[in-house]
Amino acid sequence: MRAYAVLSGLHPTLPGAELRAILEALGHRYRIVEELDLVTVFDCSCSTVRGVAWRAGLVHEAGRLLAAAEAHIQDLTEAAILEPDWGKILTPGDRVRIVFRRLRGYARETLPDNTAKLLAESLSPILKQHGATLTPRSPTKTLVVIATEGIALLGLREDTQPKHLLQATRPKNRPFFHPGSLDPHIARLFVNLARAAPPGPYLDPFCGTAGFPLEAAAIGIPSILCGELAKKLAEGAWMNLKAYNSGHIAETLQWDATRLPLRDETAQSIGTDPPYGRSISLRGKPLQQLLQGFLEEAARVLRPGAYLAYATPHWAEDRATEYTEKAGLKILEKHYQRVHGSLTRVIILSKKHS
Repeated sequence: MRAYAVLSGLHPTLPGAELRAILEALGHRYRIVEELDLVTVFDCSCSTVRGVAWRAGLVHEAGRLLAAAEAHIQDLTEAAILEPDWGKILTPGDRVRIVFRRLRGYARETLPDNTAKLLAESLSPILKQHGATLTPRSPTKTLVVIATEGIALLGLREDTQPKHLLQATRPKNRPFFHPGSLDPHIARLFVNLARAAPPGPYLDPFCGTAGFPLEAAAIGIPSILCGELAKKLAEGAWMNLKAYNSGHIAETLQWDATRLPLRDETAQSIGTDPPYGRSISLRGKPLQQLLQGFLEEAARVLRPGAYLAYATPHWAEDRATEYTEKAGLKILEKHYQRVHGSLTRVIILSKKHS
């Protein structure tokens, strides 16, 4: 099927990287057809893209692409009538809603604000022919018109990111709070970049207050391992995991991330955020030595072909790159995220050789 995904504008490259990672974690084969502003069009071996936006941090919506046209109401209407195979899309009794999404203010002069209403008037006879009715309330199917750079897309919405999905696990809402925790959207991003998937285990060697493990549990990873050096943080992480427990097997330990008490090739995926700052140390080890030891351990405990997503401050990027490659991990992607004036977070995605 040909599909579309509406992406967050929070970062230029991370939302697209997360989309690709989720498709792979779900076991789908895909081909990127076009990358537009805040929208990616792709071919997928899947029969539906349900679950893609639901498990994402930076993917807002996904669905089946039905038609594409120049961003003019006449062209859009013609494409919407002629391109889709409505007999395979609609079933008798369907209640259909049509919505219009204008991204970044595109096509204001050629697609009016009442585009959804105009398109509904044109499609009404087709819907009636197939036993479907137009309604704004309690729809069984939602058709969405998306205006982006130079084009209008008509899609059948299949999946959206729930608006309040990540509110409950925000750092200040957890039983145990400690400053410095990442926003749940970014925590979930790391979990997805690592291609976390059942049965796991998903591993976070620097779990802090368990922000990453909480998101791994929320997307259905049944086995999770995490730990921290500081006893207080390890106990707080366990407190948070216990509070949000939904039947997942989660182990929180106090450990040294450079000497993990795990057997070789036990982790299905690793997503983690090591400590930042030039003054940070681990039992007297400077951060660069910490990164080297952690990456050697990550390579040891990862299964062949598994992924590691981690972050490092920009000033340690060269050493992190060197240590990653020396550990036997292949760097696939790097993403740069500005945190504040003196710190840019470098998110590195790597893979263990099969």
